[in-house]
Amino acid sequence: MCIGLSACGPVDDNGVLGTVDPGDNFIAPDLQLDEAFFYCRIQPEVLTEHSCAGGLDGEGGSCHDSRSALRLLDAPEPSPCDDDGVIVDTVPDSYRANLEAVRFSVQSDPLSSPLYLRPINRAAHPREIYDAQDEAAELVFDWISAGAQ
Repeated sequence: MCIGLSACGPVDDNGVLGTVDPGDNFIAPDLQLDEAFFYCRIQPEVLTEHSCAGGLDGEGGSCHDSRSALRLLDAPEPSPCDDDGVIVDTVPDSYRANLEAVRFSVQSDPLSSPLYLRPINRAAHPREIYDAQDEAAELVFDWISAGAQ
């Protein structure tokens, strides 16, 4: 596995994987996040369902609405999507604002993305929101993975 800014290189006679210097003008691949998937699944089933903006009872004002670098808006509006994940109604402004906020916490790989790692408590976060086997974690993982392809 190649890690960092190096590209995978050839394997030498001892079976050691080499690296290739990507050069001075290296440009990371663009992450193409599926906006519809965010609006139809991530916002309603992850961010809203787990109260990521305002927190759970007793946590008011201590989560992502005011005390975090990742500022999220409370988005109680129903999903603008049908059961097939197709946007059929106007996307609420809060959903759009949250997508823009989230873009900064997504890397090209879920395993390096705070949006995936922090809620499962594998990176700095005040508490575990859900575990890695939870459907919410799987949705975030799949969304980021699909955007990196």
